[in-house]
Amino acid sequence: MKRAVAVGLGLLCITCTVPDIEELEEERPSTCDASHPCQVRVLLTYDGFRPGCVTLRLVDAEDGSRTFELPVEPPGLAGPGTGEVGFIRPAGWSDTVKVTASARERSCAGQEVATASAQGIVPEKGTATVELELGARDEDGDGYVSTTTRGTDCDDRSASISPGVEERCDFLDNDCDGREDPAPICDGIDWRTTEPIPGASFRDVAPHARNQAWLVSDSNDLLAHVRRETDGGFDVELFTDCHGAWSTAWARPSDGRVFMGSREGQLATRTLAAGEPCTLTAFDGRGAAIQDLVGFEADGGTTLFAVSKAGDILRWDPPAQPVRVAQVDADLRSIHGLDPRTLITVGRAGEVPVAYHVNADGGPWLRETLPPPSEGQVALHAVHVVAPGLAYATGDRGLLLERAAGTWSTKPPYPIFVDGGVSPDILDVVAFGRGAVIAVLGTDDLVRFDGETWRDFRFGTQGFTTLEGLSSDELWSATVDGTGFHWAPQAP
Repeated sequence: MKRAVAVGLGLLCITCTVPDIEELEEERPSTCDASHPCQVRVLLTYDGFRPGCVTLRLVDAEDGSRTFELPVEPPGLAGPGTGEVGFIRPAGWSDTVKVTASARERSCAGQEVATASAQGIVPEKGTATVELELGARDEDGDGYVSTTTRGTDCDDRSASISPGVEERCDFLDNDCDGREDPAPICDGIDWRTTEPIPGASFRDVAPHARNQAWLVSDSNDLLAHVRRETDGGFDVELFTDCHGAWSTAWARPSDGRVFMGSREGQLATRTLAAGEPCTLTAFDGRGAAIQDLVGFEADGGTTLFAVSKAGDILRWDPPAQPVRVAQVDADLRSIHGLDPRTLITVGRAGEVPVAYHVNADGGPWLRETLPPPSEGQVALHAVHVVAPGLAYATGDRGLLLERAAGTWSTKPPYPIFVDGGVSPDILDVVAFGRGAVIAVLGTDDLVRFDGETWRDFRFGTQGFTTLEGLSSDELWSATVDGTGFHWAPQAP
C-alpha cells in the first residue's frame, strides 16, 4: 500500500510516495517524505526553459547493472525554475550513486534537450544533497526549445513559430517545415472594411477575441465595438457615454471590457453591456495626454500600464485608481510587453529617440542604449515586444529598430521613392516574428518588413492611425474617417 504526501520546501515542491518496509527490501529506490526521510535529495534548476518531462536515472556506481528511473514532476511553462525529488537507496546498493537528470520539451515523448549528472554519497544517517542544473533556450516561452540547444523550434524568438503550431496565413513558416504560407492557406484572405461612421475619427483599435475589437475615437465621445460575422460583414455597436477624446485603448480578453486613455489625461473603462455606464477614474493626469495602454490578466486580476506625453508611467489595477509608478524626462509615445516583466516604452527626449525598460527590481525604469539616429529621426512612435529576446520600434523618417538579446540595432529604413524626398514616418508597428513586422506609414499605407526588405501590404487614402493583432493571422486597423479594417481568414 502506498500513501501520497505533498511536502513544501520554500519555493520548491515535492510529491512523494511513501513505501511500506516490505517494499524497501525489494532493491529499488523509492521517493520519501517526513515519515521515511530521504537519504538523498536532488535539487534541480532549469535555466532558460521549462521542460515538459523530467526523468531521474539512478545507477549504482559500483555495479552499473543496478539502475532505476524515477519520474520528476515538471515545473510547467509558467512555474518556478526549480524542483526537488528525493530517494532512498535500495537494499544491496553501494553508498555511491550516479544521478542523471534528463529533460524533454513538451512531453516525455518529446526531444531530449538537456541532461546533467553528478555522484552522491548516501549517508548512513541524515540526508545528502545533489544539485543538478539543466540548461536550454526557450526565449519565446512556447515550450519548444531552440534548435541551437538540441530542441526543435526553428525560430525561438516567435511564439507563432514552432513544430506544434498550425500553419497560418501570416508570412511565417509556423510549423518549421521550411514553407511559408503554402497554398491554399491564404485563399480568400484580404482586408475587409466596416462602413465609415459619420463623425468618428478612430485613433486606436483594441481587439479582445477572435473577430472582435473596440475602436476608439477622439471626437464625438464615440466608441465602436465591431464583430466580424460569418458572412464576412460586420456588426457594429456604438457607445457615446464615455465623454472624452479617446486616443488609446486596451480590451480585456476574458470579457471584452475596454480601458481607454484620452488626450486630456483621462482614463476610463466600460463593458460590452449597453446598460452599464462608462466609468471615469479620478486619476489626475495633469492634463498630459495618455498616449498608449497595455494590459495583462493573471490570477484573476487585471493590470494595465499607461504612458503619457509628460513622461508618466502609470500602473492601473482596477477597481483601484491608477498610480504613477515612474516619471522620466521624455515624451512617451508607446508601451508594450508580454507581461509586466518585459515592458518597454519609447518616445523622444528633446531631439533624440529614447527607450526605457522596466526594472526587474522595482526601481527606476532603465534607459536603453539606442543606435545613433539619422538626420530628422527625433522620435520613436511605437514599440512591440515579440518575445523576451526580440522587439521592434519604429519612428521618424522610416526608422526601424530591432532589439535582439537586449541590444538595439538599426534595420533598413523604409525606402525613399521620390528624388530629394525623405522616408515617411512609421507611426505604429505590430510584429510576430522577423518575417512579419507590419507597420503604418505616415503616407497612409500599411507595409511589411520581411527581415530584409520592405513590402507593400495595403495602400490607403483614409488616414490609417493604428494597427493591432492578437494573433499573427488576424490584424485590425482604423482610420480618421471612421472606418475599421480587418485582415483575417473568413469567420467560422
